[in-house]
Amino acid sequence: MKTKLSLGIYGEMFALDLEMVMYLEADDHYTIVYYSSGIHFMLPFCLSKVEEAIKEKVVGETYLMRFSRKYMVNLDYVYHINVTKQIIQLCDNKGASYSLRIPKLVLRNFLDGVKKKSLEKS
Repeated sequence: MKTKLSLGIYGEMFALDLEMVMYLEADDHYTIVYYSSGIHFMLPFCLSKVEEAIKEKVVGETYLMRFSRKYMVNLDYVYHINVTKQIIQLCDNKGASYSLRIPKLVLRNFLDGVKKKSLEKS
């Protein structure tokens, strides 16, 4: 099922397909959206406002996770995390790879949470 999010400001409307979002990047008071198709565009909203709208639209557990002040990442596109090098690597639908620099502590806490969830399920 497609999850669409509509954001409006000053007579403009922006429609996001949340399942196609690979990651969102904060850029001052704007947010750059990177789709898995390779398309990227800028929204006239700060990342925290976009995150709030996503949480209102997608209730419960979500595949989009805020990793730092700068990035919100779709976990479905992550194929590698390296805590030592402080990177998350994502792959788009065309096979291109993207590396995002994330603080060590954030990555370590994320991986600890993943391990804890997998232990609870077993």
